[in-house]
Amino acid sequence: MLRAGLLLLLSAALAPAWAESVWVESVEFPWNAFPRSLWERELAWLKNIGIRHVSLPPTPDAAELAGILRILRSLDLEADLEGPVPDALLPLTRAHGGPLTAPLAGAVRISALAPDALTHSRKLLTSGKTSLIWTDVEETFSASSHHAGAVNFAGVESAATGPLRRNAQLSKYWGETLGRLKETPLPQPAPGVLLQQFGSETGLAFVSIVNTTSRPWTGDVKLKHLVIPAVMVPAHDSAWLPVHVTLLAGPLCKDCTAFAKRNHLVYSTAELTVMEYENGILAMEFSAPAKGEVLLQLSTEPRGPLVAGGKPAEFTWDDKTQRVRLPIPAGTGVGHHVRIGLAIEAPDATAFFTSAHVLLIGETNHLTAEFSSEAIAQRSRLRTTPEFAFTQDPTKEPLQFIYNIRVPETAIHGDHADLSIEADGARMSHARPQLLRPATLRFTDTVGVRLAANSVLSLTPSVVPVNQKSGREVTVSIRNNAPEIRNFHLELKAEGLEFSPAKLDVTVGASALRELSFRVFATDAAPGLHAGEARLSGAAIGSEAVRFLVIPAGGAVAWTADGFSFLESAKQRASFLPGKWLELINKDNAQNAVAAGGVAFTTGQLESRGDAVAIGSKTWRLADLEQMLVKPPKSPRPGQ
Repeated sequence: MLRAGLLLLLSAALAPAWAESVWVESVEFPWNAFPRSLWERELAWLKNIGIRHVSLPPTPDAAELAGILRILRSLDLEADLEGPVPDALLPLTRAHGGPLTAPLAGAVRISALAPDALTHSRKLLTSGKTSLIWTDVEETFSASSHHAGAVNFAGVESAATGPLRRNAQLSKYWGETLGRLKETPLPQPAPGVLLQQFGSETGLAFVSIVNTTSRPWTGDVKLKHLVIPAVMVPAHDSAWLPVHVTLLAGPLCKDCTAFAKRNHLVYSTAELTVMEYENGILAMEFSAPAKGEVLLQLSTEPRGPLVAGGKPAEFTWDDKTQRVRLPIPAGTGVGHHVRIGLAIEAPDATAFFTSAHVLLIGETNHLTAEFSSEAIAQRSRLRTTPEFAFTQDPTKEPLQFIYNIRVPETAIHGDHADLSIEADGARMSHARPQLLRPATLRFTDTVGVRLAANSVLSLTPSVVPVNQKSGREVTVSIRNNAPEIRNFHLELKAEGLEFSPAKLDVTVGASALRELSFRVFATDAAPGLHAGEARLSGAAIGSEAVRFLVIPAGGAVAWTADGFSFLESAKQRASFLPGKWLELINKDNAQNAVAAGGVAFTTGQLESRGDAVAIGSKTWRLADLEQMLVKPPKSPRPGQ
């Protein structure tokens, strides 16, 4: 009895720490060093790749967090403050329906820019950690520093987002199940290649392979009752391969209600991130850096066809073993994503949306659904996440309904909604349309500041330079996000400026972009910034703020915006931060004469003085700056 008790204690001590936990992938979101105008875009992007939790730098001032918390609540994301929640923010905790949670216990921070980010994160997860916080995901900027990230200010992803994307998708799939799996020791296949199996008493398992070597590893994975053949894991990469995943409804197989208990996925040679059944089709998504295969145990031969990676493909059925072997094409993009779908059998009843790619914010959207019979149409119902108000109307066709879905103005541009049609307690069809503003405006000629070799921060609202004497052409792009052609009316206004034409009527195609040109005249306007606005009406109502910088024909103008100071003429632009000179741009060839990332410069308060900038006790004109680059002073402190 004593021996049994000791064994029990020993087993508990050796069990992974995540035995009863939920796997959480969090991303550090440095809101206090990130442009406020980009908060919504980046948080929506994080949600769309599978992140459900962010970690925020703490602040004692609850009012400072109001904007970011509003966005998080709208996106239904969780957040922690990397410390205790201040008393003033307790009403915004999860217990009260808000986004804030306690700090993630035992979380480990991983830089997305680290070359071993993927292999390191996978080793941590299989060693017992259940909470990871990814850092260096977003590019950051403050008056004193600039730091590169896996995603830059323009929203362009680097290859460094690959591990984050893959872990986010994998956590969505295995997150609820991971805590119930126990490790079974396996022989190691090669130096630098770590092989582990985690499974349950039912046979469900995944095999973790971590390749820390500089060469791809290829080989068979030999388990107790199974061999997974011809597995390939790239250099400095990892793969979690599923084993004996039952085709029953649950977190590992969504809406799989049509299969017998013995039906299951035997194995796949690529990471499985989604498996779902709908309208007679079993769909699976993988992260597949190379082509592979998936083996299924089924009670009956599938009807086909198999669509693998968007193209029809052959599959192999073994009537004796009742197993079907499906090819997995090599995936594409940063996360090697690929989706395949196999028609198992013709369903008794079907329902599907004819088109549901976009829902427009602030409008009532009309989506058509078709049904296989009038009876199933009458028994069906629509579910939306988040919950949207909607009505249902018949059409002239007997087997169609139109759902009139109202998306509130508070929805976040770039977010997604989940729509599903259910009947008789089962999901028959689903769609994941993106939520977009009806139309978006952009000034294509806005000023951007080069913070580093591959980093440009566009000023917000846009700043468009205009020559006081000659004026200029200004281009405004209109993107129509509606799925039909729409007519718009665009008007430009700005203090002290004139536009020709003052207004334009334009027709823009479905989900298309069109550029419009206006001539702006600034003869009677004073040099400096002038606030303006582009007003859109017609099929959509909206506006976009803009600032026009009037530049004197024979001199320069000093101006400030968004924490930067500028000295600008018709031919050149110099950009400064306190203590740093960032740019000297030649507008004729867009070349920057200042080294990438800027150089140290005279510190002190920056002030505009006519056609010069005063910094500390020294006044600088563009000619002075050019001369300084040609003949840099011996003193490391210019102006002294």
